[in-house]
Amino acid sequence: MDIDPGSGKRPAPRGTAAYPRKRAVAACQTCRSRKTKCDNRRPSCSFCERAGATCNYSTYDLSAYDPASLAILDRLDQLENIVVDNDHASQPIPNGHVNNDSIADIPPLPHTVEHVLAWPVFKGRFNDHTRLMQLLRSSPPLEQPTSVNFDLEVGTCKYLLEQCFEHILSKNPVLEEDSMRKIMNFVCLNGIGWDADSCLVLLVCALGSIASPDASQTDWVTARSYFGAAQRRMGMLVTWDGLIVPQCYFLAGVYFMYNLRPLQAWRMFAQAVVCIHPDSPETIPPAHYSLEECVYWSCWKSEVELRMIFQLPDFGVIGNRYPPHMPEPPITDASHAPKWYYYLADISLRRLDMSIRDTVATILARSTSTETQCADLALALPTLEEQLLDWARSMPDVFSIHDPEEQVLHLILNGRLLDSYDILYMTFLKSALAVEPMYDDATSILDAYARKALDCCVQRLPDKMDGYSVRHHGTWLGLRTCTRSALMLLAARLAGRLDLLPNGWQNSIKSAASALLLWKDESRDVADRYSIIRALSEEVGVDVMG
Repeated sequence: MDIDPGSGKRPAPRGTAAYPRKRAVAACQTCRSRKTKCDNRRPSCSFCERAGATCNYSTYDLSAYDPASLAILDRLDQLENIVVDNDHASQPIPNGHVNNDSIADIPPLPHTVEHVLAWPVFKGRFNDHTRLMQLLRSSPPLEQPTSVNFDLEVGTCKYLLEQCFEHILSKNPVLEEDSMRKIMNFVCLNGIGWDADSCLVLLVCALGSIASPDASQTDWVTARSYFGAAQRRMGMLVTWDGLIVPQCYFLAGVYFMYNLRPLQAWRMFAQAVVCIHPDSPETIPPAHYSLEECVYWSCWKSEVELRMIFQLPDFGVIGNRYPPHMPEPPITDASHAPKWYYYLADISLRRLDMSIRDTVATILARSTSTETQCADLALALPTLEEQLLDWARSMPDVFSIHDPEEQVLHLILNGRLLDSYDILYMTFLKSALAVEPMYDDATSILDAYARKALDCCVQRLPDKMDGYSVRHHGTWLGLRTCTRSALMLLAARLAGRLDLLPNGWQNSIKSAASALLLWKDESRDVADRYSIIRALSEEVGVDVMG
């Protein structure tokens, strides 16, 4: 289940000897957009020849890539094929499977922290703590700059741009670096205006000021000045047009996520998604198409993961529509390859995760009782587990164990994989804790999957939680999953189901509490969840302060 590429071993060399020279042939653009397999015939594949369609293959010069990047591209083809195969799986899922267009008709999954707090094992004692939106709205507003204090000198802005690209935009490539440099140089030389270009430059400078893990208090004061100036220019974006508009909204959302303000961030991401509508790949030049797809994917996945937590309705125009295919990596130096792989692997896993959520939600909605829910879900689980295993097997060893930032990327990606497993197993754990242990076949299956749920919790919460001390776009999201895992472990202990708990569960609860303690002063909901876990831990004899 863990996608740990190194496990402490020395990283493999990135030279030609470490990777196969030949890359698997990619499908033509038509087959990629249809999500069907291509036989790669030249000059026209069989499908395009039969359909009378223009058959275009990627025009990228693969000779410009180093062997490591070629290996990554090969694995990305495998990832996309996995998603395609899952989308067109011939094996039926019990009770049917709905497509993305009908997801609005399915009740949201009961998978959030607030749902766990409402489990019967807690006997209603936390009912007043399940109003997440109320907690988020009660958080104090972000500190506003007392004065405009920033420098638009070319050298300073160039440094901040490099920081933003290195630590933030490498994970979400929504800007093209050369174009951004030209925009920044123009604004620096001509002064800040009341236009979209100036707004974008100010947002990049704000994020660049706090992008580094060791950003100082002075850096944060400077960032607030940049962001305050950008906010005053965001009103005119409603009358602007072009890709720069969703780019500005997305960067504003990232800034709010860095400040652990997810509700404000969601508003920005939602606005960004409705401002961009990827067109057909036949109507857009390849270079522009790739950037537009990157912007759309980054905005969409950021919006949808928050919307699912907040249990907000699908507003139709946002929906869960996927672009025709994943964006192509740009020709770049090998040092950026792991971060591009993270970005594209995250997209493919998100697509798979949404498909799994869709299937599980359909089963739960159509089953008439807890018993039938678990029985129907148990029939579907082998297929769903195999899909996740296929995805995990396709992961290449691209993350360096010696690069702290790449360690964080691996942590985030592995956390997303565990999220998908949580969706599969949480229903079984809740049911197992609500009934007296028995020794029939049905209970045996229930307990087996409940143990898997708790195993995932321990995997998510190792003794060392260094990755959770780093501030990034996903910090608040990571704290949420830590909280959920700790609550699931505590629920099993309170129910007296020691037979279900894996080794090391006490240390996992301590790890979660330590992560929440680090951030509790920055968000009201984090502080509230920390107090709950601390109180429950004391009840079951786990000293989280030790």
